[in-house]
Amino acid sequence: MTKQALWILIAMLLISSAIAECQELPGTGIINTSMELCSDTYDAQEGIKITADNVELNCGTAVLRGNYQEKIGITIENRRNVTITRCNVLTYNVGVFIRNSTNVHLYDNALLKNDVGLRMYNSYENLIEKHNDKSLIKPVSAINSKFNIVMLGNKNIEREFCEENACNVYKEINPCVDNDFYCSTRCNPETDNDCKIKEKNTTQIITPAAEEPPLKEETIITEEINTKEPKEKTIKPRNFLVYAIFYIIGLSIFQFIRYVKKFDIEDM
Repeated sequence: MTKQALWILIAMLLISSAIAECQELPGTGIINTSMELCSDTYDAQEGIKITADNVELNCGTAVLRGNYQEKIGITIENRRNVTITRCNVLTYNVGVFIRNSTNVHLYDNALLKNDVGLRMYNSYENLIEKHNDKSLIKPVSAINSKFNIVMLGNKNIEREFCEENACNVYKEINPCVDNDFYCSTRCNPETDNDCKIKEKNTTQIITPAAEEPPLKEETIITEEINTKEPKEKTIKPRNFLVYAIFYIIGLSIFQFIRYVKKFDIEDM
């Protein structure tokens, strides 16, 4: 075998190995371990959910496509240290939803034709960079979320959000703030009194401080389901007395009419 042929064989083996390492999107849409998706278009109408910490998802330029319904493309909830790269997320109500999570890194993703590109609720110290957004309503919607860095170039972000987060600029943010219901891993009870509360309840990652509104911008009307069994109708005892009186009166009138008719016939 010539040297050139050997190099060609090695290159083919490397390419085939790289192809074999990618995985198809799980049918459940649940991702609980690091993985790289094969570059394809996935009609994931229910979206996907990251259900473990320390997960790295590389979409490899794969497309996650919704159907314009009230669904979320990628949900990261109650998680830490999650990295999402090279994902194309399009035609969802919300492209990426980060809820009760910290240290999430979104890098080199494209959120296209979603109602809302990125939504954060009760989430802290997340980094969104090299971010391509073309949302239909707004690129970022956030409630009770602080110390995040969001790089959207010249995209407009709500001013209130930028007061407690870094918008379109990298900067160091001190997360050790008293009485904001959040204790960063970079803080301690001496620098942030919220960490004292965390020591008492180690199972709680983040304490919600605001009621979360519905994901859809418009009002959602829900029907109330009546689960109570119908009450059985009962007749009270006094109703029998009323019925008996009416019966006696009716019977008396009937007998009286018969008597009068009989009397008239005898007179004739």
